[in-house]
Amino acid sequence: MLRISLTGPESTGKTTLAAQLATHYGTSFAPEYAREYLAESGPRYTLEDLEEIARGQLQAEATAEASARDIVFSDTDLLVIKIWAEHSFGICPEWILHRIDQQQYDLVLLMGVDLPWQPDPLREHPHLRQQFYDLYLRELRERMSNFAEISGDADRRFAQACFLVDELLQSARPAALLEEPTMPNTSTPYTLQNPTCRATFAAHGAELTSLVTLADNLEYVWPGDPAVWARHAPVLFPLVGRLPNDVYHYEGRDYKLPQHGFARDQEFAVLRHDATELAFRLQHDETTQTIFPFAFELTITYTLRGTQLTVRWDVRNPAADQPLLFSIGGHPAVRCPLLPDEKFEDYYFEFDHPVTLERHLLQGGLLTGATAPVLSDARELPLSYELFADDALVFKHYDFTSLTLRSRKSAHFARFRFDGFPYLGLWTKGPGAGFVCVEPWHGIASPTGEPGELRDKEGILTLEPGEVFSAAFSIEVG
Repeated sequence: MLRISLTGPESTGKTTLAAQLATHYGTSFAPEYAREYLAESGPRYTLEDLEEIARGQLQAEATAEASARDIVFSDTDLLVIKIWAEHSFGICPEWILHRIDQQQYDLVLLMGVDLPWQPDPLREHPHLRQQFYDLYLRELRERMSNFAEISGDADRRFAQACFLVDELLQSARPAALLEEPTMPNTSTPYTLQNPTCRATFAAHGAELTSLVTLADNLEYVWPGDPAVWARHAPVLFPLVGRLPNDVYHYEGRDYKLPQHGFARDQEFAVLRHDATELAFRLQHDETTQTIFPFAFELTITYTLRGTQLTVRWDVRNPAADQPLLFSIGGHPAVRCPLLPDEKFEDYYFEFDHPVTLERHLLQGGLLTGATAPVLSDARELPLSYELFADDALVFKHYDFTSLTLRSRKSAHFARFRFDGFPYLGLWTKGPGAGFVCVEPWHGIASPTGEPGELRDKEGILTLEPGEVFSAAFSIEVG
């Protein structure tokens, strides 16, 4: 059982996020017992009351753990009681301190104070949240290494927390499941399904090929019409975008590498497959090293919970003495329009807050160095084929972490969360194409000009021998 605590000052969204995470991971959470206790006894309290609250919180955690599946969340913990007691009474009972030392959480999420204060009769210190936050941060630095600071609006906090929890689940997976990969039957699709959603994948390219909500049997992924665009959701590796003349230099030699790399056209081995998770793996071989002279191990893990699909990449450098230079990106295509009586122009992208955006222009798949404005302090980007007349919209170092494809004629949506990605592309093939792609990237196309050194290419990541790079994004539909 993995145990995760949400801690921090008042009015920082602990309860909301704990409930969201418990629902998302299909498990239970321990509510904040202090609210229940003070709602009955009133806002005045003594040190003895805080001890009762501490005992109640421990019981709430035990109750939640008894009904949890694999992972359990706690809305606040005894560290809250300690800081509360020391502030109010100058002392914390010894048994609480001892119990804090004994408690072992696998991860603690420290909630930031950048959310607006929400007045509540049971809350006391609207002007001391930063001071309290600094106390929590100092305590966690002294007591445990596995904690993370969570900040931003509600959507950003949820995305950050899910990424961290998914990493924890991945690292805690029993060794027995990490067996030798098996070569797939390339004609057989692989499926993840729960009561609300079904996702289908191909071993060729480890590609998502279908995402269907079962209540209405609605397909969200582009079916890959060869007459328009034959792919569904390719993985871009070890390159994102195009190179000049499809050529790069490395250690005195020239190599040719096609746009977006070669992983999307490789057969992946199946690492594991159960009801909610599917993992593929691709490794270097003699063929890949003729065009990409590096050792690599790429693991792509798909996890389906409710109507949200999480895509996680783990890139490892297995070499003993050579760095690994690479980029990686996503390219999922959503059907647009989704319904027969809609058209492409009925749709728009909704951002998680008002944004000002400029696109980096492309010519022949290469960056020209020029930019053009797209939005100015707006939350919506209306779709039209004219918007993509000059190729993809390419954004660098933007400040939003999610966007949602919505229709003005129906309630259906596809929401993408991609915290931590420095580049993003939006693209469709051209007039009449019934899809739009949302592409979070760790990497970007080269500028126009002559081929250059791979290590100098913008967006190239470097892994030293034995190092691992991980990144994840999610697609939620409904």
